[in-house]
Amino acid sequence: MVDPVSEPAPDETPTRSVPATSRSAVPSARARPVSNAGWAVASLLFFWPLAFSAFHHAFEVYPRWAEGDIDGAEYASRRVRKLGQLSLWIFGGLLLLAIVLYAIAVIVLIAHGGEGGDWHHRVRD
Repeated sequence: MVDPVSEPAPDETPTRSVPATSRSAVPSARARPVSNAGWAVASLLFFWPLAFSAFHHAFEVYPRWAEGDIDGAEYASRRVRKLGQLSLWIFGGLLLLAIVLYAIAVIVLIAHGGEGGDWHHRVRD
């Protein structure tokens, strides 16, 4: 058991004060940036060629931060997010292109008399 006399009272707990001159000398420690691995997975699902670079940058966030390269870690984190968003934009563009081409194909089939399945025979005549 702990002797209550040997421990200071809660209001007597010693506090460490740092002189103002040493506070400015200590570099500000920024928090570790998020790895944005979700955006890397999104790039894998929606446009996989960008996933290689996205996962590479996602796995570089922590090692760079641990080495003290905070700017590099933040760059890698931002790059993962941008690659994931770019993959979504590319997927949306390709989807829109597919819908437009499908609509054009349907219009062409209807315009050339696609009923009965013999429209290609009329083209030769």
